[in-house]
Amino acid sequence: MRSLLYKTGKFYTRMIISNIGIFIFVGLLSVLFGSYGWFPDKNMYAISQLAYRFILPVLISYEGGRQIGGQNAGVLAVLAVSGILAADLENGLWGAMVMGPAAGFLWKHVYGRVSGAVKAGLQMLFRNLSLAVMGACLGAAGFFCLAPLLEIFGTGLGACVEFLVQHGLTGVISIITEPAKVFFLNNLMNHGIFIPIGMEQAADTGRSLFFLLEANPGPGMGLLLAFICCNKERRSEYGAALFTQAAGGLHEVYFPYVLSDLRLLLPLTAGGLAGNIVFRLTGAGLFGAVSPGSVVTIFLMAGKGEILPVSAGILASAAVAFAGSILVLKGRRMLPVDERKQGVDCEMEKAVKESFENIKRIAVVCDGGVGTSAMGAALLRRRLAQEKIDGIKTEAWAADLVPEDADLIVCQKDFGEHIPEKLKSRNIFMADSLLNAEAYGELARKLQEGIR
Repeated sequence: MRSLLYKTGKFYTRMIISNIGIFIFVGLLSVLFGSYGWFPDKNMYAISQLAYRFILPVLISYEGGRQIGGQNAGVLAVLAVSGILAADLENGLWGAMVMGPAAGFLWKHVYGRVSGAVKAGLQMLFRNLSLAVMGACLGAAGFFCLAPLLEIFGTGLGACVEFLVQHGLTGVISIITEPAKVFFLNNLMNHGIFIPIGMEQAADTGRSLFFLLEANPGPGMGLLLAFICCNKERRSEYGAALFTQAAGGLHEVYFPYVLSDLRLLLPLTAGGLAGNIVFRLTGAGLFGAVSPGSVVTIFLMAGKGEILPVSAGILASAAVAFAGSILVLKGRRMLPVDERKQGVDCEMEKAVKESFENIKRIAVVCDGGVGTSAMGAALLRRRLAQEKIDGIKTEAWAADLVPEDADLIVCQKDFGEHIPEKLKSRNIFMADSLLNAEAYGELARKLQEGIR
């Protein structure tokens, strides 16, 4: 079940994250030019609404189709979502998340099988006719069948959101959100659930609390502050992680620390609950989606009059998570640095396939290929340059998009179970954290030995 959720979340994450700049564009224009913005301007605000209601559903649908069946499937997905947009603009985003994958699946499994029987000279004609006919069928299905269902879904979803907000129950969501984040379901929660709900709510009220539920960096900041206070020997490591969490918005930096002691889920969840309650009581909300959940981008999307309520929620969640984490950390026996490092190295040795000869291309992987893996790849390139190791190309990739010619896979240890089966036969190096520069020292040493 968890594996299915992870794969589904990863698929929808890629659909959303490839267009996250448009979400931020819509939010930014709303912050600046909306009715409650810094410089209200109905014409500029209309641009943001055009992007949200038309452009965003079209591009998300295209990406969903393209991921499954290639470029032609993406074009079919655009034709398919046009039926939804013609029937109901309010549910265009949800329609895109359904029609995009459906069109991709249909193109791959129907056209892919039939096209093989068509003569070579007629392939182009058959492809274009197929796009037209299948697009018309899907568009009609979207208009007459799916749009009414989405209207019912949207009405029900709106009623649920209104119930949660009116009864102050949004804070309870953290009981699910914070543990899910640690088990690498953070992208599913944010991109697959909270952002679409938030966009619908923001279109009606101007802003939404749902943009803060997963993006809130407070719980992670509080936890990392507790580690800094309880372990002086590794303060620089925890300090770097804290800066990355707060300024960069990458939650993944604290996941390994929590997974090493699952009792830390309790203060994390309590911190998220406290923050959500404060957000609710102060009426906090953001004008647009933030990804990643950096303090900088959160304040940018908070807009005029929202910075204090948003700050209060972040600080409350950080304070509660800090206090709870202190209690957990003080209650356990902390291993000396040398002993702990030795244990980590032993675990790494078990996870690494010992073959570091003729390494020409390294893939640093994570869920989406644009967060921790991008920063990890930059750190690894810097380490290889320091060690004067040349001729190795180091790139960041999503786990399921790693190219065939990658000689070595580098990933976070706790992410190892999510590595696709096709990659497990390759050389894999697992580090405690992709954002800890010291973790690449052992890898650099092994690469040097392989060169010799």
